Amino acid sequence: MRKLKFEYSMELKFSSPVNSHYFALRCVPGDSLRQKITLDVCRVAPADYTSMDRDGFGNLKISGCCGDYHDTFGYSVRGLAVTEGMIVQKCPLHPMYRYPSKYTQYEPEVRAFTKTAWKESGANSAETDLEKAVRVMDYLYHHFLYIPGVTDIRTTAADALRLGRGVCQDYAHIMTAVMRCAGIPARYVNGLMIGEGATHAWVEIYTDGGWYGLDPTNNLHVDDYYIKLAHGRDYGDCEVDRGIFRGNAVQRQKIYVNVEEISNDRDSCVNGTSRG
Repeated sequence: MRKLKFEYSMELKFSSPVNSHYFALRCVPGDSLRQKITLDVCRVAPADYTSMDRDGFGNLKISGCCGDYHDTFGYSVRGLAVTEGMIVQKCPLHPMYRYPSKYTQYEPEVRAFTKTAWKESGANSAETDLEKAVRVMDYLYHHFLYIPGVTDIRTTAADALRLGRGVCQDYAHIMTAVMRCAGIPARYVNGLMIGEGATHAWVEIYTDGGWYGLDPTNNLHVDDYYIKLAHGRDYGDCEVDRGIFRGNAVQRQKIYVNVEEISNDRDSCVNGTSRG
C-alpha cells in the first residue's frame, strides 16, 4: 500500500460574462477496495449551491449552479489517498460493459485491429482473460503512436485507429473496444497518476469475478501510483467536468494535477516518465 498526496485544480476563463451556469463535476476520488480517500480541500467557485452524490455508475459527482454573471469558474480538490494496486476488485458484473458504446462501436477498424492484435500478440494461446488482455495491451502499445494534439474528446476508437495516433483517452477507448469485441467485459477509467500534469485514462477488465486495471498508454498494470476518479462505458460516462451556461463567450481552460508519494518522514515527489 502507498500514501499519495494529490491536488487537482481547474480554472475556466470566459471571454465575456456568462450566467445560469449549471455544472456536473467528477473531480473527487471516492473510496473503493483499492483506494481510501481523505479530503482536505474541496472547493467550487462561484456557486450558489453544490451537492454531492453518486451517479448511476457509482462515481462521486458534484452538481450545482451559479446564476449570477461571472467570467471565471473553477474547482480545487486536495487530499490524501491510501492506495493498493494490481488487485482484482471483486463485485458483480453489470452486462452493459459487454457491449459497444458511443466511443467504442465495433466499426470495421475495431474489428480488424481486434483480429490482428489477437493473432499477432499470441492472445489466442493465453489461458486466462487477464493474460489475453496483457498481450493485447502490449501489442497496442507498440502499434499505436502517442502524439498529442491530433485527436480530441469527440474521437472514437475507430477514428483513432484510422489515424494511428492519439493520447491516453484514445488508447483507453481502443483497448476497451477491443476487449469487448473479443468477449471480455471492459470499462473506461478516468483518474490521476504519480507526477505532475493532467488527468489520465486507463482500462479495467472483468476477470476472476472483479475488475483489474491496465494502462495501455504506458503498457503497465495499474499499481498503487494511480488514483481513480470515475469509470463508465467510455469517456462520455465519466467526463470530469461538464456544464451549460447562458452567454456568448469563448472558454479558456487551465488544469493543474500533482500527485506525490508521502514517505514516513517527509513528503517526496516521485518523478515518472509516463505518458498521459
